[in-house]
Amino acid sequence: MARRRPSAPRGYQRTDRISELVREIVASELERLTDERLEMVTVTAVDVDASLEHAVVYFSAMSAEEEGRLDEVEEALDDVRWRIQQVVNKQVRARRTPQIRFRPDAVLAGALRIEEILRGIDDEPQQDRSSEVDSDPEVEATDDAN
Repeated sequence: MARRRPSAPRGYQRTDRISELVREIVASELERLTDERLEMVTVTAVDVDASLEHAVVYFSAMSAEEEGRLDEVEEALDDVRWRIQQVVNKQVRARRTPQIRFRPDAVLAGALRIEEILRGIDDEPQQDRSSEVDSDPEVEATDDAN
């Protein structure tokens, strides 16, 4: 008797599969574009709503953000949105294809900011410890005994 393979892994929703497919398509299309404003732009995630009408494409452009050019990137993505939408429409095999919108991914920028803060905290205790060791009477007594 032949075993039947499940069509989709359990717990993996249809919207999740379409989100991943849209993410791959958009990322691939962004790589093909020659717009200088879109260099180093990364698609970090795609959220497709349950009705498959809308998809929010989250992107990261760390170098542009550091240089204060995030508005340029958003404008460039808006300029190419329709071209990318057409590719998504052709490649996603579903009755309804979600309309894409681009949004900056604040999660990655927030994580990098937290990491920066933590690095600053790690540096402070080491400086404080070195001054405490110099003024600690027990350490001085040990040094005198040697």
